[in-house]
Amino acid sequence: MSCHDIGRGMNAVVRRTITLFDRKEIALEPAKIIIASCANAVNWCDGNEYEAVDFISHCRCGKCLKLIPKGEKLYSIWDVTVPKQSSRDHWIFETKNKLELVTDGMCEECFDHYIPEVCDSDLDLEAMKRKIEEDGPDSVISEGKEREHNNGYIWGTDSYWYQR
Repeated sequence: MSCHDIGRGMNAVVRRTITLFDRKEIALEPAKIIIASCANAVNWCDGNEYEAVDFISHCRCGKCLKLIPKGEKLYSIWDVTVPKQSSRDHWIFETKNKLELVTDGMCEECFDHYIPEVCDSDLDLEAMKRKIEEDGPDSVISEGKEREHNNGYIWGTDSYWYQR
């Protein structure tokens, strides 16, 4: 049974982390560690780790945390062609960990740079990207901004913690 409160709570921590990251009060790696810890905490509770990153999953690269302009593509790790000798779920899990992705989506720059490192050497990256753009089942078009809600619930009035 799901407890969505943990997802909303950790999503609020992700929101605060991104606020601090954007203001350059924390660096990329600590921000990613905090965000990954939030997803892991939700996963341990009820398995819905996606709830922890709902604030950023539709607009930020999971590798560099760059805000992606509205309408641009976020390439999902789930759309990558998995090597034949691997089971899909295991490969995705291992690859997300190896690439230190906090969400499943990557900006085009990160996708172009990091996916060849984890795929077979005969990879045709451009063909894969075209296929993803045409019919990728998990592909995401950036909303261009963070979610105005917390897993379906409108954010409460910001405390001074967000204003500072």
